[in-house]
Amino acid sequence: MRAVATQTVPDLMLGCWRRAWIEFADGTIDDTTTVVWLQTTSLMVDVRIPADRHLASRTGFDECTIDDLRALAASDASSGFTECGPVALDPNGERSATAWWHTRGHGVNFQPVSAYPEPGLMTWSDDGSVMFERAPSGAYTEEWRLVPGSRDPLTVISVGSNTIYRAGGIAVVVRDRDIPIPRQARLPDLLDGYADDRATLEALLDCEFSVAQRNDDRWTVFASTLPWKEGTVVDVVP
Repeated sequence: MRAVATQTVPDLMLGCWRRAWIEFADGTIDDTTTVVWLQTTSLMVDVRIPADRHLASRTGFDECTIDDLRALAASDASSGFTECGPVALDPNGERSATAWWHTRGHGVNFQPVSAYPEPGLMTWSDDGSVMFERAPSGAYTEEWRLVPGSRDPLTVISVGSNTIYRAGGIAVVVRDRDIPIPRQARLPDLLDGYADDRATLEALLDCEFSVAQRNDDRWTVFASTLPWKEGTVVDVVP
């Protein structure tokens, strides 16, 4: 993980953001995938879990069929750092800026190849609680909503093999896989190439991004690339 000593994003971008929806160029809209983006003054983590995964009853890889493994491979998540240019104010009072995400070689990537390699054209609502992200190519538009109270504290700490990102009452626990990626491809394509090698399939998918919410003094996971982590309690250093 790249350590960043200076702030590389505007204050408007800080905190934990949950995606309300994404609209693609063909007009299709996804408003069911669980998407959480936690942004500190530079370091970030982004987690995307499809709503149709339906693997809550599994307790580990040993209970997963090959179809279950394919469902696990449909998630996406990454960590790294964000750079965002200065916020400009247009004549209508709209605030905008351009952002770039740096994850390859700077953090952990659940998917070896990014599905969204473009920078983001960002705009904010008047009160800063809603943020829109548009791809320069027109490939997509996303609406993000700020989780109340998530701008303080903003911390990133390492505990053993885990990195824990926190924004207020939301935290993300990140742990990388133990094996190198054999080639640059999306996980579903890699699974096709290792269909007869169960150990490698599991090792490729054993990359944890677990999103937890604080309730009283307990941090409970509500979304994870490893579904058997959901509902468990994790330790988050205050």
